[in-house]
Amino acid sequence: MPRKRKQPAAHRIGHEIVLQHKQSATREQTPPPRAKEDIQKQQPSAPPEPEAVTNHDLITSILAGFGPEGTDEQKNTAKGNIRRYLEQQIEKHPVASQYNMMFLYDETKLVKGDADSIYAAVTKFQETKPILLILHSIGGLVEPAYLIGKLLYEYSGGKLEIVVPRRAKSAATLLCCAANHIHMGSLSELGPIDPQFEGLPALGLKSSIQHIAELVAEYPHATDLFSKYMSQSIPPIYLGYYERVAESAVQYAERLLSPHAVELAQSPEKIAKNLVYSYKDHSFVIDKQEARSIFGNKIVRHNTEEYKLGNAVYQEFVLVTRIADLANCAFYMIGSIASDPGFLKRKK
Repeated sequence: MPRKRKQPAAHRIGHEIVLQHKQSATREQTPPPRAKEDIQKQQPSAPPEPEAVTNHDLITSILAGFGPEGTDEQKNTAKGNIRRYLEQQIEKHPVASQYNMMFLYDETKLVKGDADSIYAAVTKFQETKPILLILHSIGGLVEPAYLIGKLLYEYSGGKLEIVVPRRAKSAATLLCCAANHIHMGSLSELGPIDPQFEGLPALGLKSSIQHIAELVAEYPHATDLFSKYMSQSIPPIYLGYYERVAESAVQYAERLLSPHAVELAQSPEKIAKNLVYSYKDHSFVIDKQEARSIFGNKIVRHNTEEYKLGNAVYQEFVLVTRIADLANCAFYMIGSIASDPGFLKRKK
């Protein structure tokens, strides 16, 4: 009987490797059955993240939407891009998650409708958190500024932070009086609270009348001339009204400051009178050092994480403003990140 020939060692090893590979492949192709509970727990896949909005997207969408031939659909696309672009910048700052964020960015005067916009936004927050307001305003009417300050303090649960990246003048400084802390940087400025009526600064009118009285005393023979000038340029009702307007501004500021009296460097009444009566020029710069001397170090804070966040958002607002200028529009943002960015067509 013929003997079986032995297979070479290399052939046997190769056969074993092939066999092991087939067995491994079979195991990989036949996964173990999943438990019923695992199948039930399996969730549908999450929707894909929206694509990032680039500077190019921002520029092209704004110019298309608010250019001469922009459609409503293009305008809505531009506004959506602005909101998403701002969200991208805000997400880079971990401190943002601690707050419900609000914006009051407007290169024009603060008006009554701004209080409505803030109210519409702040009442939609699902969770009560401290509020961080990024404020950039040249001022305007004191009444809406007072209401906005009261409103934000109420809906923040008494924890209102205000960031002033650059300017919060006059009525916007009054709004700052509602804050637990005012966050400022090296270029931040507040200003005297200089209430206005009929487009005239109340304290400026007072100074003008005082100056005319001094001229009358110096040149008594020109009394009739000055009297005629006064009667033609300043309605008599203004002469008693301007002081009441200024006193009202003091009362508004004092009421907003009162909840923070323990932290303030001076009494609310003294600070309020200082802001209304101590400065001669509506445009006087109250920088961070001056602000600290008024409100105290516990209220005014410098270069905080909140300020860095506010300054970053401000820079993006400036970018949008410059793009809007190319479309002959004024840009403003009043409300929350969910609010519609505003574009006002300029008159030619």
